[in-house]
Amino acid sequence: MISRIFLVTLLAPALLLGQAYKTVNNANPYKIMFGTGWSIWDNDGNPGDIAAFDQMHAEIFPSRLMADYYFYKGWSAELALGFVRYKGLRMVNDQANVKGFGFSTDVNLKYSFYSLLGKGLLDPYIIMGAGGTLHQCNDTLVPSFFPTLNVGAGINFWFNNAFGIQLQSAGKIGLTSDFFGKPDYLQHSIGVVVRLETVGESKEGEFKKEKLKLNTKKKRIKTPRSKEGKKKGKGDDA
Repeated sequence: MISRIFLVTLLAPALLLGQAYKTVNNANPYKIMFGTGWSIWDNDGNPGDIAAFDQMHAEIFPSRLMADYYFYKGWSAELALGFVRYKGLRMVNDQANVKGFGFSTDVNLKYSFYSLLGKGLLDPYIIMGAGGTLHQCNDTLVPSFFPTLNVGAGINFWFNNAFGIQLQSAGKIGLTSDFFGKPDYLQHSIGVVVRLETVGESKEGEFKKEKLKLNTKKKRIKTPRSKEGKKKGKGDDA
């Protein structure tokens, strides 16, 4: 299953680059995004059942932090940290009574379809990157630390220009001798995100100083005044 997700995510950017880029306006939707939420790990050792919710590991408290830097035309970079505890209540790689914790750090390249969809409520995206997983527990089938290759997808639901909810799922392939084996796992997340826009004005030839701020106002669409209205307003008396 993870190998199929990897293939689809690998081919998607190539297909997108071969098409014309359409956008409502040339402004970037944000400069920096950050968020927090819950990290949910699926590493029960049964790759065929990706919806075994009763075997997934999660915390009651928020266990994920992320930051995202926007580059250009849908491309951005994401840094994410995730944490989970193994309490011996659920399976880990087909093993019972596994206790300890897992910690992951990842750097992913992200492509967003937000501008292609008209910059509205929905902001779907795909990710691909690399990371590392610290696996400190009594699991005898997986190393205590291993690098990963990450592929996945997600979606942001934007309620205004600043605040939204993010859902994401990623397949993490362990770069060990057991390739496409026990170190592989799925990592899901749900949380809140905040994005900051770059705002600044400058005259031609001047250095432009940019400031980051939250913009929660709805954007107004300006319509150009007719030429007759402009002439009448300048020269004619009421």
